[in-house]
Amino acid sequence: MRPLVLFILAGAVLAQAPSAPPPSAEAPPSPAIKSVGTMSEIMLEMVYPTSTELFYAGRNETKTAKDWIDLRENALVMAESANLLMADNRARDKGQWMTDAKLLRDVGDKAYAAAKAKDLPAILALNADLYEACQACHEHYRPGYRRRL
Repeated sequence: MRPLVLFILAGAVLAQAPSAPPPSAEAPPSPAIKSVGTMSEIMLEMVYPTSTELFYAGRNETKTAKDWIDLRENALVMAESANLLMADNRARDKGQWMTDAKLLRDVGDKAYAAAKAKDLPAILALNADLYEACQACHEHYRPGYRRRL
């Protein structure tokens, strides 16, 4: 009788144990990256507004909680827009384009960290780096563009 009780108890425990999903023959294919906006739209609707907010972050030195959230969001969009520029379906080349886009991402990354820390001087110290990131790319990839003196 005792072995029968142990057998039934073991069966009940096993019946309640989570089962592993059956192994699939193949993983579903990843969706292909599809560009939604043009390069110009990314620049005008993402990079330009976020860079403006970072360039002029010092116009109001007394920041509210909302101001810090806005700065954080703008810095994050700046960094992630650089990642968009480096995607295979957007990158113009694997050399200078990637170098220039990485400059933008690095500034966005640093600005994001500074905004999270609510460090306005650190954000303002990035102005020269942000200007250089924009200038470098425009010099290489915007026909007829020249650096302002």
